[in-house]
Amino acid sequence: MFNEIYNESKKYGFKHIPSALSMSTYIECLFNEKFIKPYKHNFVIGKPFGSQAYYIPWKKLGYLDKNINEYHNILKHSEIDFVNFSGESLGNTLGVAAGISLASDKITWVNLSDAALQMGSELEGIQFIGQKQIKNILVTVDYNNSQVTGNVNDIIDVKPVIDMFRNYNWEVHIVNGHNYNEIKNNFKKINYKKPTVIFYNTIKGYGIKEMEENPHEWHYKKI
Repeated sequence: MFNEIYNESKKYGFKHIPSALSMSTYIECLFNEKFIKPYKHNFVIGKPFGSQAYYIPWKKLGYLDKNINEYHNILKHSEIDFVNFSGESLGNTLGVAAGISLASDKITWVNLSDAALQMGSELEGIQFIGQKQIKNILVTVDYNNSQVTGNVNDIIDVKPVIDMFRNYNWEVHIVNGHNYNEIKNNFKKINYKKPTVIFYNTIKGYGIKEMEENPHEWHYKKI
């Protein structure tokens, strides 16, 4: 899908291209394989940036009735009726997801950036969800070790948060986020007996050499 992300971003002047490329493979797999379905599942978007990676497969699968450039609130995602909540600023989505999940029998899918796990309220969400064993929550993390001001592990390393998930009795998976078959085969193992988090190891700017090598420079840049 990275060619489509590149071409659509160039055509319409979209930003956050490396962020979209980073999560492109696992987002494409989750929706193409029907693991996550609009309306059947709750959607909480904790990584609002790089919306091309969401909108391109949603459009191809018939979930959107407009071209992706016609949606204007692409950080709030408020024009997408099956998105329950989108955190325009990082750090407040797991608490919201907990409330939605407690009020619903549906699975609540939350997609986060790794940098979001630097935020205190997300850490509180991990504790609360794990302590209360809210089992209908699935969190996916774009674990690319890159944010706008540098490498995640140089700013506030989130590797210890993986152990925090485990210590609060979450089911934790770590998967190659650019291997479609590995993503698919791993997801078939999800049984929702616990709250679940999948860390997808990814590369920011994946598939475009210039962006892979200079992800911080390209964070906001247009083609």
